[in-house]
Amino acid sequence: MSERLARAVTSTRAGALLAAAAVVVQTLWLAQRYPSAYLDADLLSYLAYWRDLVAGAPQPFGYTVPKPLPVLLFGPLGDPRLAFAVSVLIAAAGGAFAHLVVRRAFGVVAAWIATLLYVVDPMRGVLTLRSSADLIVGVALLGAVLALQRRAVVWAGVAILLAALGKPLAIACVLVLPLATFASPRRRVLAMLLPLLALPAASCLDAALAGRPVWMGLVRPTLPDEHELFVRVAQARVLGLGETVDLIVKQWFGGTLFAHTWPLVVLGLAAWALLVVRQRAEGRAATLALVAVPLLLALAYLGLAALHPMVMFTRFFWPLALCASLVAAGAVAWAAERLPVARPLRVAAMVALVAALLVDRMEDHRWRATLMLRPFETHAALAGQAVEAIAHDAACDGAALVPLAYLPLAAWHAPDKLKRGQLCAVEDWAEGRGCAAPTCVLFIPDAPTTERARQAVANLVREGFVVEVGDESGALVRTGNG
Repeated sequence: MSERLARAVTSTRAGALLAAAAVVVQTLWLAQRYPSAYLDADLLSYLAYWRDLVAGAPQPFGYTVPKPLPVLLFGPLGDPRLAFAVSVLIAAAGGAFAHLVVRRAFGVVAAWIATLLYVVDPMRGVLTLRSSADLIVGVALLGAVLALQRRAVVWAGVAILLAALGKPLAIACVLVLPLATFASPRRRVLAMLLPLLALPAASCLDAALAGRPVWMGLVRPTLPDEHELFVRVAQARVLGLGETVDLIVKQWFGGTLFAHTWPLVVLGLAAWALLVVRQRAEGRAATLALVAVPLLLALAYLGLAALHPMVMFTRFFWPLALCASLVAAGAVAWAAERLPVARPLRVAAMVALVAALLVDRMEDHRWRATLMLRPFETHAALAGQAVEAIAHDAACDGAALVPLAYLPLAAWHAPDKLKRGQLCAVEDWAEGRGCAAPTCVLFIPDAPTTERARQAVANLVREGFVVEVGDESGALVRTGNG
């Protein structure tokens, strides 16, 4: 038995498979704790976009920017539960990629530490539960790094294309490809051109959802104004370059994710830089890509924040956080191997450093659970019941208002109301846009919204609206004679 276990630990293929299996087990356990997390607003938007496109009657409702890859990947599934199952497989592939990348860069011990950190990564868990496009982007970029390690530059270009189909800014990652001197110039040029296909794909999808011929997306491309759409998300704040750096570096990286273990990230970067210097010119791109690829995506976001301030979320920078975890794993193995003490003491030191990294992960998980997971579970239970009532004209025979955060859920379950112009965001209605005389209103006081929307709904309740569905977190109210 011990021999089999030893072979599994040291075998490259078995290690990758075990890493993937561990991700699946951990994610399913997390899904048991947060059973409503899969009802993500972005995901439901993608499903609704695809459904309407297939029906030939697109009804863009302006919650999130349509992204080609998640729309094409999740849309045909037609069910958020199936989308979650696919996301679990994507996350599992990311676990295998992380194991293989770190094994090639820092060795077997570091690979298993990196696998553990990936499995318990709080952001990775949240992105998987929500079938987020940012999960696809991060895993695709990790695949690009692995492809470069294996000297497959065209496959690296394909991986960056997949990432760019999720987030066009990932095109910036092609800047690492000219350094792949192990490949011919022709193959490098091909690899660099492939990700550019994401731009016409996004433009064509935007044209189709706007009801224009798809070919118009190529002749007259108009990319969606992501800044404007994100600003409509209640209580989201526009950040400039300085505030974005403060959010990512100080509040997230230094505040929770690596609050006590940031020296390991620094040491890991030093060990990585030493590997880059020692590599021959032909193999340098493969080692350089481990940090350069996610860093280029982060710099693209920071460049956008400098040129055009927008609403930023920490999930945009998950690939960089993942990279930091991988080099921290390398640092633990590198430092433990070089301690001038007996082997048992080296192992004890390594265990202590891994424990410190896990403690930081626990703190980050508590922060995310409080901010992102637990409130959503409470609100989603009410929203699900309310949307079922809204979807039936017998229960809600007129226009319905829902918080912007739950507009995709309502659009998915009540497409007829959306097409008739009888489904609007509370925030828009409070500003005088859409549904003039609502019959039903879903009100969740603790959910993110605007003060004007809160006040407007409170006025409606005072004017005679009565509770249809409700609990301690909020209520669906309707007119007294509705």
